[in-house]
Amino acid sequence: MSRDCEQLARNVDDPAISESSDPWRSIGEYAVALGEANGNIDATRECQRRQRERLKGK
Repeated sequence: MSRDCEQLARNVDDPAISESSDPWRSIGEYAVALGEANGNIDATRECQRRQRERLKGK
């Protein structure tokens, strides 16, 4: 079995925030990071589903 699915399940870095950061921009950056992380989870889930289907046929 390949590690393709595990490669999709990568961590997303936290946005860099400092005391001088604009709070609204920081919220937006976290929303983008969360969206990327959720996309990684969805892609991993779909990859694993496809692997199970391929293995079921063997």
